[in-house]
Amino acid sequence: MTDNTLTIALEGDVLLPQFVETMMRFKNLVDLLSREVAPDAEINWLIEDLQAGSAMATVAGVADEPEPITRVVEGYSRIGSALQRGDPIPFSDGVRREAVAITKVIHNQLTAVRFETAESDNIIYGEFAVQSQTARVPHISFGAVSGRVQTLSSRGKLKFTLYDAVLDKPVNCYLNDGQEDLMREIWGQQVIVVGRITREPDKGRAVNVRNITAVERVKQIRPDSFRNARGILVWSAGDEPAEASVRRLRDAEG
Repeated sequence: MTDNTLTIALEGDVLLPQFVETMMRFKNLVDLLSREVAPDAEINWLIEDLQAGSAMATVAGVADEPEPITRVVEGYSRIGSALQRGDPIPFSDGVRREAVAITKVIHNQLTAVRFETAESDNIIYGEFAVQSQTARVPHISFGAVSGRVQTLSSRGKLKFTLYDAVLDKPVNCYLNDGQEDLMREIWGQQVIVVGRITREPDKGRAVNVRNITAVERVKQIRPDSFRNARGILVWSAGDEPAEASVRRLRDAEG
């Protein structure tokens, strides 16, 4: 399936004015980039997902042909990489202006901005200036993440959002073509996702999972299940009750 999604995410404590400013700049960036790399195509960018946990928004491109959308997605990934590494942004002044403006919201409790596609992640930790910052590259490794599935999407790439069991933060999980069966009956379920995990370089928090090899449902344990516990000794009528045995042993120790 075509990679047709663009994601922008703010990390940390996000104030409403910061979120609004970022969404306006993101919209301008996508519009200008679309006109620059796909001038002859009419692309509509639909809101695919909004997550409050990381002030994250995902849009999906819709057009008559997938190729123009692919050019925009690849361009967005290149912009994120340049911002992360402090390299020159290889696009027009307008595109550069909007991209740099997005990084200016990073200060105080808003710690980072993330540019994400189905194939790439770039995390920016400070206001952009060419060659002024040391690249902090996300850590990528094979592993597992546990959490609850909140949203499913089959527009473009197969994708679902997992809220991790530790921090209750959203983790984007991208499935491969042919893995549609893994999405069945997992909405709202506690699962373990196994695959290639991208993590923040500082705190190690998982931000997404790709190349997924398994999605396993976690068996739910009822809160009152302890009532079904059994002892190791077989009890029969006339035997001493457990509480009497405990009391007798306690008194003997005293």
